[in-house]
Amino acid sequence: MFGQNEDLLQRINAFKTDHSIDYKIKSFNIGGERLGSIEYEESDFETRFKLEGRNKTKDNLDRNVRFDIYINIYEFVDQEELNWVMKRWLKNFIDGNQIRPGRDTRTVPHANPSIIIIEKERVSILNQPCTQFEPISFREWRSKMLTYFGSPSSIIIEIGGCEGPLNWTKNAPDPRDRTWK
Repeated sequence: MFGQNEDLLQRINAFKTDHSIDYKIKSFNIGGERLGSIEYEESDFETRFKLEGRNKTKDNLDRNVRFDIYINIYEFVDQEELNWVMKRWLKNFIDGNQIRPGRDTRTVPHANPSIIIIEKERVSILNQPCTQFEPISFREWRSKMLTYFGSPSSIIIEIGGCEGPLNWTKNAPDPRDRTWK
């Protein structure tokens, strides 16, 4: 188990280091979106931090702001524990919404743009404020998250805009599979 945490810590540190030129890394009083029941689950390892842009840029409301990216990473003891967590989380997903495994939805009320990577016993979540959403930038963040926290076998859930749509974009579970229901 110690080896798993060590690998994850190396990935997190590399991610932070590679983005430290353009972003300040903050770990306290960071705010962010309500992620649902996963925030209350007992995990083997958990971290959350915010990347805050060093330079101000215009957002979708034409305001000069520092762009924010929120990262939450959870690691559980084993695959069985992750399955139980996913079963509960999908019933109380982001901002209290319910989603179904493997099923895309058009809207997720009150949800910000998010990228969720489920890899082995780990769940990595990136989200950003709705007013700062840009499709091209979102695709770049997806690629970065996969580089650091994913693999070819990762399951990816994307909320590709303000309040949706929610798509299972990679390795979606079979909707008939009862593992996460």
